[in-house]
Amino acid sequence: MSERRSWLEAFPPAAFAMVMATGIVSIAARLLGYGIAGWALLGVNAVAYPAFLSIAVCRFVLYPHAIRVDIGDHGRGPGFLALVAGTAVFGSQIAAYDLVPAAVPWLLGLAIVLWVVIVYAFLAAMTIGQRKPGLQTGFDGTWLLLVVATEAIAILATFEARLASRPAPLAFLSLAAWLLGCALYVMLITLIFYRWCFVPMSAAEMTEPWWINMGAMAIAAFAGSRLILLDRESIALPLHAQAILYVLTTACWAMATFWIPLLVILFIAKHGVQGDPIHYTSAEWSMVFPLGMYTAATYSYAHVASAPFLNEVPRVTIAVAFVAWVLASIGMLHTAFHYFLPKDETQT
Repeated sequence: MSERRSWLEAFPPAAFAMVMATGIVSIAARLLGYGIAGWALLGVNAVAYPAFLSIAVCRFVLYPHAIRVDIGDHGRGPGFLALVAGTAVFGSQIAAYDLVPAAVPWLLGLAIVLWVVIVYAFLAAMTIGQRKPGLQTGFDGTWLLLVVATEAIAILATFEARLASRPAPLAFLSLAAWLLGCALYVMLITLIFYRWCFVPMSAAEMTEPWWINMGAMAIAAFAGSRLILLDRESIALPLHAQAILYVLTTACWAMATFWIPLLVILFIAKHGVQGDPIHYTSAEWSMVFPLGMYTAATYSYAHVASAPFLNEVPRVTIAVAFVAWVLASIGMLHTAFHYFLPKDETQT
């Protein structure tokens, strides 16, 4: 019993990245016509989301002290935002598949409430906390979940706006969240660029969450593309929003594309050149999510920008996303199996 309690107490806040990654790869599969794979991933998330949510609630009830410690930790604290993003992505996933439409507004409402509670609790803890590490030890790509969580709400709001009887408030929410996410990215990426270029980094510090550098801009491009679709359908967006949306969405997609070669080079340098072995942690999903999001964003952007020459890009990246998802799933199952196996053996 104590082993189970200690596992629950130490459960990583960022575990919801698995739901995020599965949801967006499923959405990308839907957009590209891979129906069987997309539905299978939807089934996985239909089990994973309530399971992870139940674990989060149990942890909050049984170990409130652990929650308070984690929310004030520069490394683990940002991971709570994966709960927000996972909720919104799961809502967008079931909306994309036209499944249980009545659940979509409830998931949107839950995501908004979680965003308000977690964002301000986290930022307040960061502000008034007296033990503040430097950039080298206290700041990584997980902080960009501030952007991802905000943009995920923007995307879910666009899905609901197309179905709602009063779309104007939802369209405004989506536009405001999209712009806020972009502003947060500018603020955070400045610190990231400074750390990368002016603070010494070892290969061990080049962890998977840095892929959110790209994923945060990819989700902004996806949200911007969906806003353009709303504008074309005359769904309650400000006058002359089309040109602004197009320019900023293009900038988001270009920035996401910019990061990919550098991230690949650094990945090869860490694991290929320096020989750092790959071990599964929940952070592996922070690499799967950007790959799936870039696929969905590129496909949607190519459509709204009338750029058919970009259509081959998501055909390639979806294959990479599928492989990454499978490998991360195998790693997760392998880790879980070896965690519980010794206990089962002693009981027998």
